[in-house]
Order: sequence, then C-alpha cells, then structure tokens
Amino acid sequence: MPIQVKAGRDGFTLVPHPSASFDSIMDYMRRRLSESRDFFHRSNMILDLRTRHLGSDEIQALNNLLVELSEAGLIEVKISDDLSMSVHGSQHKRAGSPSSSIPSPVEACPVIVRSTCRSGARVVSTSDCVILGDVNPGAEVIAAGDIIVFGSLRGVAHAGATGNRSARIWALSIEPNQLRIADLVAVPPRGSKPTPKRYEIAEITEDAIGVTTV
Repeated sequence: MPIQVKAGRDGFTLVPHPSASFDSIMDYMRRRLSESRDFFHRSNMILDLRTRHLGSDEIQALNNLLVELSEAGLIEVKISDDLSMSVHGSQHKRAGSPSSSIPSPVEACPVIVRSTCRSGARVVSTSDCVILGDVNPGAEVIAAGDIIVFGSLRGVAHAGATGNRSARIWALSIEPNQLRIADLVAVPPRGSKPTPKRYEIAEITEDAIGVTTV
C-alpha cells in the first residue's frame, strides 16, 4: 500500500510508505477518494512525513487532489516527532457542517524549532524557518524562505530552496559547513573574525553569497 489512511477523532492521517513513489501515492489516493467521496467529504487531513519526505510541490499536488475529489484538505504536516507545521486555508468543518467555500491551496506557516539542531538533524520548511538554538555541524536546515538562527550556525543552511534569491540567512554567528541561497553555494572561510554586535546576515549580492556582520 503506497499510503496508509488512518481515521482519528478529528479527521484522517495520511502516512506515505517510505519506498513508495509519489505517482503511486497519487494514484492510490485518487482511487480511494473517488470510491469514498462521501466518507472523506470535507475532512481534515494530517500528512505524516516522518518516514517519507515529500517536496513542497508534491505536498501542494496532494492537497489539490484532496480538494478536487472530496473538498478535504491538509491542516497539518508532521516532519518529525517534535516538529510539525500548520497549514493555512484548510481549516474545514466536519462532515455535515455548513460551509460556503472550498479549501484553498496549501500555504505553510514558518517552522519553529525550539531546540538546538544536532548532528544528523534535518529540518525542512516550505516557508521561513526559525531555530531557537544552535545549528551544529552535521545538521541541515532547508527553507523556501528565510532561515533565522537564534544561536550559532555551524551546519548546512539552504535558504530560498525553491529558487528565491531574495531569501536571507540570519544568525548570531555564521560559521557553517556550507551556505546555500537559491542556486548559489558558498563555504565561508575559517578563522578568526570580529564578533558580531547583534547578528550576521548571509544574502546574495552581485550574484554571490556574502556575509555581513551587523
């Protein structure tokens, strides 16, 4: 089964199989929704991605399918045991409740991580990402928008991952393994540098990534 559909008190949880292709997931959901339109009508859906990563375009496509076939939609995307993101435009009433609108496409809230990201951690956001702690070497943070680190950035950070060259990376100290903004990559030089008064900002200037100490 490419994706499990688990019924809960407040709706359904969708759990993609770790090895399932996205096409097979979409085919299964299309068939399941078509066969049980009334059962899933206007249901709240939670997408559990703790064992199977989906890109923002794939999440959008899945949400559009839910809207099209059952007027259902995603209200939450779980990324890990401690990290999830709410979804705007998909807060639906349960079946039988009056409603005058069809849910709108998925729009993600910023992802907020309230701890240090340790080696091996991977945080993905389809919007901005805020880390309330350090990003240690071996950790990776990827966001479609800005990345803001209230601590030291020493891992890998990729802002503007969907191609947004206006995205920025903010941190109290930027000493990463690698910086990426949109399609550009940089590895800042090692060694001593002035202590920032408040924070450092990495952004694209003249087709290159530069770091400014503020």
